[in-house]
Amino acid sequence: MLIRTTRTLSTWAMRALFYAALFGVVVLAHLAISGILRAQGLSGGVALLVAGAAVLVLVIVVTNAAEWLRDKLRERREMQRVQQRLPIGPCCVIWHAPEEKSVRQLLAEEEADHSDMPWDVVGPLRARYPRLARRLGVEGVAVAEFEVGADGRAKNINCVDAWPSDVFYDAAREALLHARFKPKDVHIRFGASYKMPFVFRINGASNARDTGRRARKLRPTLVAAQQAVEKLQHRGS
Repeated sequence: MLIRTTRTLSTWAMRALFYAALFGVVVLAHLAISGILRAQGLSGGVALLVAGAAVLVLVIVVTNAAEWLRDKLRERREMQRVQQRLPIGPCCVIWHAPEEKSVRQLLAEEEADHSDMPWDVVGPLRARYPRLARRLGVEGVAVAEFEVGADGRAKNINCVDAWPSDVFYDAAREALLHARFKPKDVHIRFGASYKMPFVFRINGASNARDTGRRARKLRPTLVAAQQAVEKLQHRGS
């Protein structure tokens, strides 16, 4: 399965948005304070001077608070990166690297497994791209092995391989836990295990070709609602 996502806004874009919003706040605050001071009987020049000083203090407080918050978020993100064992910088799936053969073999095995697999996925398989990995520009691969129970749910899910971090296997496992399977034939042999590779890519981050089926974005709220409806239907029947 090919899971694709897009890059988040760059640092420069975020700064531009912040300063644009700050400029709007400064203009509105200056007009509001000067208007209040004029209503209190101060002259126009004095009102503009006092309003400018107040706005300057406001800008200093806001910028320092933003810097403090950015440092705290950076420290927290670094702690999460270490805990999740993600690389420091961008890490892309490169097909011409030594991993090329193994990844392509996994995709080929996926097509072969699905042709022999007596189960079809009900609807699109949905997966969630790991948030911190997407923010850091890290791509990855995970291979999950699982069985399908009588209720059409994946069970006994195990990690065969994950690169460069286990967070990609966690996302693949979550997608399989929310997936539903239906039999292709009435003669189903339970207990058989199947392997499914998941390739996590960021649009424009690497030159990997778009091969394999794409997984849609996992929306936990919609999945929970769907499961509740299924439970009600099951009780009704």
